[in-house]
Amino acid sequence: MSYRVPSQASPDRKEEIFVSPESAEKSWVGKALPRKEENRLLRGRGKFADDIKLRDMAYLRFVRSPYAHARIINIDTSAAEALAGVVCALTGKEIVPQTQPFIEIGPDSKVRDYPLAVSKVRYQGEPVVAVVAESASIADDAAELVQVEYESLEPLLDAEHALEDKSILHEEAGTNKIWNGVFEYGDVEKPFQDAASVVHIDRLHFHRFSSTPLENNVVIGEWNHKDDHIYYSCNNSFPSFAIQFLSAHLNVHIDRIRVQTSDIGGSFGIKITNYPQMAVVALASKKAGGRPIKWVETRSEHMTSSAHGNERTFRDTSVALDKNGVITAITSRHIDDCGAYPRYEPLGCVIWSQVFPGVYRFKNARIDFSQTVTNKCPVGPNRGYSRMQHLWFLERVIDICAHELGIPADEMRLRNYIRP
Repeated sequence: MSYRVPSQASPDRKEEIFVSPESAEKSWVGKALPRKEENRLLRGRGKFADDIKLRDMAYLRFVRSPYAHARIINIDTSAAEALAGVVCALTGKEIVPQTQPFIEIGPDSKVRDYPLAVSKVRYQGEPVVAVVAESASIADDAAELVQVEYESLEPLLDAEHALEDKSILHEEAGTNKIWNGVFEYGDVEKPFQDAASVVHIDRLHFHRFSSTPLENNVVIGEWNHKDDHIYYSCNNSFPSFAIQFLSAHLNVHIDRIRVQTSDIGGSFGIKITNYPQMAVVALASKKAGGRPIKWVETRSEHMTSSAHGNERTFRDTSVALDKNGVITAITSRHIDDCGAYPRYEPLGCVIWSQVFPGVYRFKNARIDFSQTVTNKCPVGPNRGYSRMQHLWFLERVIDICAHELGIPADEMRLRNYIRP
């Protein structure tokens, strides 16, 4: 007796392979594979970043901006620092002489990005002051005593308006457009000349959002004065990425930064971009004489100011189709809102522009992609990183074209899928 197993090479092919009972017993085919860590986690034996307690550890709390856009007039930390149990306080002006602005991925961006606000705040929830105390509750109380005087400014909240540059968010950059790329594949013009139908879509919009892990961001950092190394225990899900930013920012050679992670507690990508908080924890440890410092993000902090998913607007989309409803070319203009600072961008825009057609078989496309800064929380990887925005756009295009041509949506997809 033999088992018939469909070929994995091509699921649509009728070819079959034969597996003997003896071979099947040694095969993974058809078997549920238990996850390596699930037994331990289900028994409550997970080790998460917030479970870590170190000797002589102090606790950090951020004072965050209530404004989306404001000028910082004055910061007074004297009352907080006078509270019993407070170790120290740290402001953006103290950080600037010790550090470099964070490196940026985009070639066009000239934004000076620091982990604490300097002179201005550019999104609600932006950290302004870090307070360190002997306990988390004292740090909370001390943060309430910090006095920050703001001059409120008009916030820039719309990415399309940001492109007009009537109000510049980062004066040193001189523009709100931090990146632009035009991706063109095949012959875009001829399919439109020969098209049986052309569908125009003026505007589509994909909202921003945030992932919700079970454990929020947690960072424990120690700037060890004896060996001049920085040691982290945290739940950052891409530490090799983070230390590249931290090394350049802190003026510390990359091999003197050590990051230890345990169970992440859920990430969905959002814990890749907590390196600004990692930097503050290290600098606070340095100011506190090398003591380990722990920061635990609250749920409200996470929702308002951790890292949102990309908000994207799709303008002036044109779709050429032949007489059978098969798409032959697409042109579109995309505007991505990366929030106040481009901390992981424009990677998402570039990645998905390179694989624009997805499962559909059109070969001619032109995407004019711009990315702008606004007075919103900076974006970061969330659930596939720009994947949802891109695929949602394609599927809406398919649905709209199907409606315009009077073709059922499922049939429209079948006509346009890549064939084996």
